[in-house]
Amino acid sequence: MIRIQITSTGKSYNPRDKFSLFGERTETVADMREAKQWLRDTYGKAKRAPMYIDTKSGTKNVGYVIGFRNADYSHSPINKWIQQDWVSFHSQKPIYL
Repeated sequence: MIRIQITSTGKSYNPRDKFSLFGERTETVADMREAKQWLRDTYGKAKRAPMYIDTKSGTKNVGYVIGFRNADYSHSPINKWIQQDWVSFHSQKPIYL
């Protein structure tokens, strides 16, 4: 099992604004093949950059930072923002009692 952790951040179009966290969610899939398919289905061709963590043995690629423009059309005035989703992959093993 693979757990996909998504941390959503956003900011206005003002260059002086900073990104702030506005949501987190988790998805679970069977294997990495399904995880990659989920990424394609969810984000399409949005720009992505590798996401790394530092370990004692060096840096490791653990996921992607995916950037895109987003908007809320459900009411007026329409809110628009720049969004970055931090997507990381984690191995999940069952515990047998």
